[in-house]
Amino acid sequence: MANTLQYLLSRNLSGVYRDPQRLIRDVETLQKTSLGRNLNPTTEPLTSNDGSVTPSVLVLNGTLPMVYRNVTYNIPIDLFLPPQYPQRAPIVYVRPVSSMAIKENHRHVGRDGMVYMPYLHEWGAQTHDLRELCVWMSSLFGSEPPCYARPAGAPRDSAASNVAATYGSRPPAYAQATQSTTNTYSPYVAASNSSNNRSREAEEQERRKQQQIEKEVAEANLAAKIAREESLKEAKLKAEQSRLQKDHEEKLSSMRVMATSKVEYELQVVFRDAKDDLRVTLKNQKLLDYGKEEIQQLLKEGEERKEELMALNDEMDGAVKKLEGWLVAAESQQQQEGENGNNDSSSQSSKVDQIALPVDTHSSQMLQLAAENAAIDDCFYFLDQSLAQKNIPLKVFLEEVRKLSKRQFTVKAHLIKIRDAKASNPFGE
Repeated sequence: MANTLQYLLSRNLSGVYRDPQRLIRDVETLQKTSLGRNLNPTTEPLTSNDGSVTPSVLVLNGTLPMVYRNVTYNIPIDLFLPPQYPQRAPIVYVRPVSSMAIKENHRHVGRDGMVYMPYLHEWGAQTHDLRELCVWMSSLFGSEPPCYARPAGAPRDSAASNVAATYGSRPPAYAQATQSTTNTYSPYVAASNSSNNRSREAEEQERRKQQQIEKEVAEANLAAKIAREESLKEAKLKAEQSRLQKDHEEKLSSMRVMATSKVEYELQVVFRDAKDDLRVTLKNQKLLDYGKEEIQQLLKEGEERKEELMALNDEMDGAVKKLEGWLVAAESQQQQEGENGNNDSSSQSSKVDQIALPVDTHSSQMLQLAAENAAIDDCFYFLDQSLAQKNIPLKVFLEEVRKLSKRQFTVKAHLIKIRDAKASNPFGE
């Protein structure tokens, strides 16, 4: 597994991640746990919410175990690691198989499968890692699973039963009286016919009355049936409207939760970037303040050095003026000697010989000390030659060198002292 990860980072993802060592360490730590042993590294391009597609990044593809009601389930996920990891939080998607579906209105999983949770929103490079992320996801999914098994078939709704009204049977028909006919003349024939006519009229009125009653009952039943159908339709319409309103509110609630989570995530990213920029700005400001102090110190030292050089320049100007005065005096003396020049050639040659001789005590001492210093250097040289040729033993060499060194130190110190004395009074004043 580690070899596969190393191969992907070195071949397919070379130069993608800022901190590949941290990435390898976090992935290997996750895969050593029971939560990450089924997550395998691969590469896929990452599509952002704005539709932009980044180059291929590392993806941990597999299943994440969760415990729901004392039963362990495996949730398929894709864990994308963006190029800015670990500065930027991972992006996790739930990938249900064909027999599963994402639960609607889930608090931590959107309809597209993207996972939103506080651990991702509060992601920090130094305080968060992949192992703790999977522990959080397993715990949240165990309390509220993001997927459910898709049913094999949806039950059909039963049709509404028809309402039928039962009416009473029609009343029995009256028996019609039979007339006995006879050929014999009877004095009561006229009266009998009149009675039959009245009976028929009564029967006809009764029949018409019964038909009118049946018609009114049928109309009343039809009106009641229509009223019941209208009431049933209105109830169904209200129920459908209530269901649609509830679905709409649930969708709005889910969209609000998703929008809130995304806004919180983006605000966290903006805040983190602003915090990093502020930290860098403060660091640069400290460097600028430190540089400003150094420059001010250098300017102060430069001003002091300038004053010292100006003082030395003034001293040099005074020495130059003294030297010019001495030259003027020497030239006037030479002119006087030229005017009084009655000496012969022997006196002139003696003056030439006296040019190389010291004219004062300090110069005479310096000449003697310089000669002695040069003689000591020659002694050192010949002692080295004698020691190299083994003409003298080492003990004698060291004793002589010690003596000569002490003497040479005294000579050089005396020379320095005389030089300082002449420098303080160059013209013997």
